[in-house]
Amino acid sequence: MNGATIRISNYEWFGNNRKQIHIRARTGSGGVGFLVRKDLLSTFKVTIEDDSEEGILWIKFVEINQPSNCFYTCVIYLPPEFSSRSINAHNFFDVLMEQIYTIPNGKLVYLCGDFNSRIGDMDDFITGIDNLTKRDVIDYTVNSYGKIFNDFLTNASLIMST
Repeated sequence: MNGATIRISNYEWFGNNRKQIHIRARTGSGGVGFLVRKDLLSTFKVTIEDDSEEGILWIKFVEINQPSNCFYTCVIYLPPEFSSRSINAHNFFDVLMEQIYTIPNGKLVYLCGDFNSRIGDMDDFITGIDNLTKRDVIDYTVNSYGKIFNDFLTNASLIMST
């Protein structure tokens, strides 16, 4: 099932399936991807921008009638720390940061997915420098990936949306 796609009427699948299939997997072994409504494809040219890293997929939306209008979306899956697929979170966020640096200045970037990182009520911005309101916190738990993720957000000048 490696290389499988999802088929849902009125949507187009853009995916990055895992290259390394787990030895106990009976079928496919997961990955990340986007389902894009087909009616958006009449307004935007949608292309895979970067699928070089397992667990990260970038797609680019370029407005057909105004090619200078574009934005980038990224879906992420960072396996939990103690799972059979755990990886080095520092390296994962370093790769993600390098990929963000390839996006042209001024272009919108949206990251979504499962970071398996819990930052509780830690500020995801530089207090006293960034003029942002605090997000509404509903989960005060912090895990080991939380600090790494929070440092990534701050260094990349990104914040979490609630």
